[in-house]
Amino acid sequence: MPRACAKARSLVRGKRAFVRAWGCGGFVDSEIRQGRCLMVAVKDSTELDEMFDLIEAMNVPQGYRAEIIEGEIVLNPQRETHSTIIRMLTRSLEDARGMDYPGILWDVRVDFPGCLNGFAPDVALVREGARKNEKDLYRYQDLDLVAEVVSRSSRRDDFGAKLKTYAVAGVPTYLIADPKTGLVHVYHAPGDDEYTDETTYTFKSKFTLPYPEIPIDTSLWPRD
Repeated sequence: MPRACAKARSLVRGKRAFVRAWGCGGFVDSEIRQGRCLMVAVKDSTELDEMFDLIEAMNVPQGYRAEIIEGEIVLNPQRETHSTIIRMLTRSLEDARGMDYPGILWDVRVDFPGCLNGFAPDVALVREGARKNEKDLYRYQDLDLVAEVVSRSSRRDDFGAKLKTYAVAGVPTYLIADPKTGLVHVYHAPGDDEYTDETTYTFKSKFTLPYPEIPIDTSLWPRD
């Protein structure tokens, strides 16, 4: 059973110190258990907009990314290595599309198919000419590329729920940068529920994405 459809529960994942500092109280009944904040009063029928309103009320500290994955409110810390790779990947996209291209997104909400999926990809590239919807959000159908930089806490989702969801959504290319292994996984050609093509590169290499055809230089990407 998908996490979002399990009994009325939203889970915020994070380090114990962060959960304690944040408090997690005052919004819903909560408890701290093994470094996690379990918010048990969120109903299955909670809409994504309401859940993002809750995230705003939480006042998430700087340096953490908040998103909703299969009905769970997930917070992951962004370390220096993570931020550096995002910046360098963004530079490659800007070299291809122009410094003033408006469709390069960082940690911006995009709603995806499935049961309560409101992701905030590390980097996303919107196709040229795309317009935001009535909620002032880009549609997942308008994405040419999404990229995630793996951290210890995000690994399961980056290679699991997100890999499947991006394929189901028909995102042409999904790039995963893994600073622990020093590998870049490029998934392409989405099928019904999975990508049909995967190419793996090592950090320090240069390659061109299958679509859009953008050169990526990982020469200076740092390792964990």
